[in-house]
Amino acid sequence: MLRHLCATGKPVRALELLRQMPRPNAVTYNTVIAGFCARGRVQAALEVMREMRERGGIAPDKYTYATLISGWCKIGRMEDAAKVFDEMLTQGEVAPSAVMYNALIGGYCDRGKLDVALQYREDMVQRGVAMTVATYNLLVHALFMDGRASDAYAVLEEMQRNGLSPDVFTYNILINGYCKEGNEKKALEVFEEMSRKGVRATAVTYTSLIYAFSRKGQVQETDRLFKVAVKKGIRPDVVMYNALINSHCAGGDMERAFEIMAEMEKKRIPPDDVTYNTLIRGFCLLGRLDEARGLIDEMTKRGIQPDLVSYNTLISGYSMKGDIKDALRVRDKMMDKGFNPTLLTYNALIQGLCKNGQGDDAENLMKEMVGKGITPDDSTYISLIEGLTTVDEQMSAADAAKA
Repeated sequence: MLRHLCATGKPVRALELLRQMPRPNAVTYNTVIAGFCARGRVQAALEVMREMRERGGIAPDKYTYATLISGWCKIGRMEDAAKVFDEMLTQGEVAPSAVMYNALIGGYCDRGKLDVALQYREDMVQRGVAMTVATYNLLVHALFMDGRASDAYAVLEEMQRNGLSPDVFTYNILINGYCKEGNEKKALEVFEEMSRKGVRATAVTYTSLIYAFSRKGQVQETDRLFKVAVKKGIRPDVVMYNALINSHCAGGDMERAFEIMAEMEKKRIPPDDVTYNTLIRGFCLLGRLDEARGLIDEMTKRGIQPDLVSYNTLISGYSMKGDIKDALRVRDKMMDKGFNPTLLTYNALIQGLCKNGQGDDAENLMKEMVGKGITPDDSTYISLIEGLTTVDEQMSAADAAKA
């Protein structure tokens, strides 16, 4: 009954029932604690643990602590998660487990605090808690995301030395890592190793490969991979379709890109903001800006809200074409919708102004950007220097013509 109430989102009712029980035990308390954590009400779950100890006379066990630590991590309250973990160590009743460490390591990795995650990994080793495949996967993924590929490979080697076999998540992380490095050959080698070892590839696997080959302009290879995936019984999701659409947009074949979107919709997979942003970018690359702008209107009609990527892509498209008036109109529309210009917005506009020989306006825009707390990057300065150089050259040419 308690489990049913918690599973149906009624932990408060479950707690009331628990309090009526003549002899509740650790299992019943843990069920209610898990019920509150599943609803994101971790503070309430913590109070149940206090009640468990003080009123029930029952010491929390490893499941109690693991549930609370995971609960705090899932809602991003890492300091609270660490506090529960430290309290457990101080009480000395329960030894830390891999589940607890994995929750903490994953939580800190998700929040970009890789240094703290690595400290917990070190603590885990020192306390003799065996790392699991999940632990290694969390660390390898975070290291790749942090641009530390060599460290990621070192962790993988350690995992294999410790007798642990990679699972599908490990392989997907590796393939994605190699793809982001531009090493498609190595990614395919890992893909083939997966097959040899009987690890079934997923939509995630194929999506990484399709995106990688689309970046290289190898449209035929992306089509082949998509067909292989379908033949092997993989049901493409919106992310995988978006990867294929991206490949054809990058190759300039907008007609085929729209055909793929139509196929996707026939299979009752609705396009999302990424689908439309990919198509908008495709039209912008071809200079077909009216069609790109029309897609923003179509998005809105379909209940898909254009985001910063949508607007910045269109602004960049107009700027590349030297149509600064329309670029500024899109910027104004973006701001009306509640989006503030970003570094990408300013860089695109500065590039457009410089292309039009409006170096002074570009310089003023950079001052505005700095005034809003946005730090220029190399691209900003390069565009500005090139723009001002172009203006000087034009003025020199004009002076020479007069002479």
